[in-house]
Amino acid sequence: MYFKKENETENLINILPMIDIIFAILSFFIISSLYLTKVDSIKVNLPKSSSAESVQNKIQIITVDKNEKIYFQSNEISSKNIYLSIQKYIEKMENPLVILRADDSLNYGFIINILDELRKIENLRIGIETDNE
Repeated sequence: MYFKKENETENLINILPMIDIIFAILSFFIISSLYLTKVDSIKVNLPKSSSAESVQNKIQIITVDKNEKIYFQSNEISSKNIYLSIQKYIEKMENPLVILRADDSLNYGFIINILDELRKIENLRIGIETDNE
């Protein structure tokens, strides 16, 4: 039979610090994944739509801000160079998709002019991004 001596201590495994470390790592991954959800960093007020659908393909984004500045790949381009800039970039892609993100305060005619330039590119699918209501 084993008798415990008065000055002998028990060996215990304390798992509380391990739980703290696991929660810290989990918090890091959650916070870092939040930064990956936004595709484009140019701030625009998108129009609202109740029938919007998500697209999972690799997409190219054209953003038009309220000052009628056009951005492609986060680089500013002129309205005259939309066709050349996008055609050159997507010519090697199979089933290219371009999403137009335009501020809701823009003139309707300005957006139509951009869409007309995009329609000149063969086999290009065009989408318009909106916010869900």
